[in-house]
Amino acid sequence: MYIFCSKALKAALNIKNNGFVKMVADAQLDKLYAWHGHITKLDGKNTIILMNDQTMYSLIFRNKLPRSADKFSELIKEALLYTMEVGGFNRPEIERYMTGIGDIIFAEKTDRQMTGNLNRAFLDLEWTGHRWNECESIQAEQAAFENKGIRKQGSAYVTPFEKMLDELINVNPITEEAGD
Repeated sequence: MYIFCSKALKAALNIKNNGFVKMVADAQLDKLYAWHGHITKLDGKNTIILMNDQTMYSLIFRNKLPRSADKFSELIKEALLYTMEVGGFNRPEIERYMTGIGDIIFAEKTDRQMTGNLNRAFLDLEWTGHRWNECESIQAEQAAFENKGIRKQGSAYVTPFEKMLDELINVNPITEEAGD
């Protein structure tokens, strides 16, 4: 799983250049397991959004944020599971996605469209961000709300939850055993 970090997120996680992979713009990778991330202040608190490159499905972090890439990697895996549960995914769909994650690699890749999508998400959070759970780092309820809203992806409008659900069903179909 690739996390493409903004310069601000790279600095916040104390990632040095030797621990940071540089990707070429046309590198071939599975976009379902590629995410872009950025950190900024919302209501005076650091907030991180990770947005999936293919579906625009988002994870939101706030309060007690980790200061290292290793701790953030652990938090990402926990956040994926928790946010997908709160967001309404069924257990088999969540497990299908989690089995493909592998190691989390922090990388740099310039993608102006994803940067614009992240900035738009932060602007939206300024207006809709009233579901903050001040006791938790993983903001699953706020993320679930944002993921069920409409986002512009290229020239089309998508609902991140529905697009992620479609990808999980189409990419990794469940096969039933003959005895069932």
